[in-house]
Amino acid sequence: VELKFIHQVFYGCYRYSKLLKLFVTSFIYKAPATALRSEQSLYKILAYLLFFRLEDVGIENFRQFINCGYGSPPAISALLQYAMDGDELHRWVMEEWLKHYDPDYLEKDVIQKLHMKEPLLRPLMNDMEIKATGMLKSCGATGPPGTVKSQKPLTEFQPFNLTAVKPRLIPDPEHSIEKDLVANPVPSYINRTNLAKIEEARARQTEEEKAKIAAKYSSTDEFIFETAKRRDHAGIREELKQEAEKKLMAECTFQPKPNKRIMPRDDAIVRQTVSSVLREDARLRQKMAKDSELLKQYEAELHDASGFYEWQDKMRTKDDLDEQARIKERLIQTQLARDSAIEAQDAAARLKSIQAEHQKKELQVQIDRKEREQEADLQEKQKVVDQTCEEREKARIAEQEVLIVKHENAEQRRREKEVELARKKREDELEMERRKDLILQIRALERAPRESAKVFDRAEVAGHGLLEEMSWAELKERLKVMQAQHERMVFEKREKQLAKKVEKEEMLTEKIQLLAKVREQARDQMIENRDLLRKQKLQEEVKKDRQREDVVIEVAARLESKKKEKKDQERRLRKELQEIATKQQFQMNSLEALEGHKNADQIAGLNREVLRRQNKTLQEQRAIDHVQARERAQRKKNTERDHKEYAEMQEFVDRRTERAREVNRAFRNDLADSFRHARDLQRSHENRQIELGGHSANAYMKKISSLPALPSDDFTKFSSLLT
Repeated sequence: VELKFIHQVFYGCYRYSKLLKLFVTSFIYKAPATALRSEQSLYKILAYLLFFRLEDVGIENFRQFINCGYGSPPAISALLQYAMDGDELHRWVMEEWLKHYDPDYLEKDVIQKLHMKEPLLRPLMNDMEIKATGMLKSCGATGPPGTVKSQKPLTEFQPFNLTAVKPRLIPDPEHSIEKDLVANPVPSYINRTNLAKIEEARARQTEEEKAKIAAKYSSTDEFIFETAKRRDHAGIREELKQEAEKKLMAECTFQPKPNKRIMPRDDAIVRQTVSSVLREDARLRQKMAKDSELLKQYEAELHDASGFYEWQDKMRTKDDLDEQARIKERLIQTQLARDSAIEAQDAAARLKSIQAEHQKKELQVQIDRKEREQEADLQEKQKVVDQTCEEREKARIAEQEVLIVKHENAEQRRREKEVELARKKREDELEMERRKDLILQIRALERAPRESAKVFDRAEVAGHGLLEEMSWAELKERLKVMQAQHERMVFEKREKQLAKKVEKEEMLTEKIQLLAKVREQARDQMIENRDLLRKQKLQEEVKKDRQREDVVIEVAARLESKKKEKKDQERRLRKELQEIATKQQFQMNSLEALEGHKNADQIAGLNREVLRRQNKTLQEQRAIDHVQARERAQRKKNTERDHKEYAEMQEFVDRRTERAREVNRAFRNDLADSFRHARDLQRSHENRQIELGGHSANAYMKKISSLPALPSDDFTKFSSLLT
């Protein structure tokens, strides 16, 4: 069973290699600090089990795979979190997955199917996170006991600042490799046999194999399927198909009777609006402007586009005739291709029957293999059930221990909560007393007397300091004057609008009369055009009927000629077969003569084969010698070129090294001169300062001189200590 599971995992990783490789590559680029490139195979296997085999393996068996010790806990924890995060998958790897797989398959069968198992995988992810970091970040404050939510930022790794590797010099080759090959002579046993003997041996071996197979499998071992006893479904299907085609064609040839059209006796009365009249007038004016431009152009150039339009109509008529001829030829070809399509359909039906028999055999083999796999899976699941029953008691003991720990933690939290409630109660009482004091102060302020309101005078200015400030009475008079002016302006505007409206109505009346005349002319012209189009349509229908009859006649003639050709071909084939049978009968009578001719032909064929082989061997040997000579010349040329390039590289490196040494030597000399010059300047500066200020000019002597003078006894003690 384990070997079979390993084979299945290997096959699954190979089958989904594109999906798994893209997932692992994106995971390594997303988490380069925890993921290792040397563990890509492990990540690929775990991803295959996680995406495609989680239901078959089970959570506990998958936990054993995770805890096998072959991967670091930080990397495994990051892999699980990355696989369960749908946003990260869409951002990092979904775009590459969509180049190879269907989006519905990825969303429903891969990502959604895995995320449905998140409640079962969450304990495993929490355990791996605790092993990796020592704490649980994802569960927040509701995690298991003993976990702490981390607030510390993650460590950001920086690459090492390594020195670039210097290019190595190419060493000289120790010795040249010789590849001269000497062909061996042709062995003597090749001429011991010939093609006739080889063919006879092969035919004899084929007959022996056929006899062995016929003796091994008898007619009683053949399978007798129940499907052979069923009725002919192909015939029934063909009849139903023909009936459906007849119904479809009947619908295609359906021509309903048109309803009787009731023609109105009087013209319809259409109510026109101002906008419709203006639009129609604008179109009429545009048409009149175009006509006037055409007349002006004709007066200026003395010709118009009527010749072009005649030529255009002629060419369109010619194109229509060509298109009708093409359609006619296409109809003939379609009718001729029908017979070949019927024959191809029969051949396809025979091929499908052979394929169906082969598929039935393959299906029986697959069913047997599936039954064996189900039996093996049932045995494996029975073992897993036995192990689960044994471990169930351990789980109950662990649950009791966890409950005891939870009760203790709850009791401790309850005591802490009581202390907090007592403290909060004292703080609330103090806050309530403070608020009562504030309320009393606010009420005292509200009871204090306020100033009385100021008396309003309508004839007095408010005195806010604004420009053109007026009293209430002045504002009242100003408002009356402004209202009178506004009424006068409204009256004048109304008079103007009435005059404009009367003018507009007169203009619309003139336009309506003009449009009525134009519309009457257009109606008469439309009736004439309609009659002309009806006559042309009748002529086209008559022409199409005549063309259809011609097509039917031509197709019938071609089909008749084709049938005649087939009959002639069959007659010739029968005649040829009869002649071949007569010739074979005469040849059987002269068997000895035929045997002699056959032996002579075989000997001549063997001689030709020997000559052909000799010529072919000589040509191959010449080609090999030519290729070997070219290889030796090319190898010699390559060796000389490599020596020359190596010498040039050595010379270039020597020159560059010598220039670098000279530059380094000059830089050191300049540096020594600058140091020497700086020391001389410093020394001269110090000497100048000493000459100007003396020895007492430095900071130490200034500090000594600022100190008080020592007594004589202290001075003697100090001098004795110095000595």
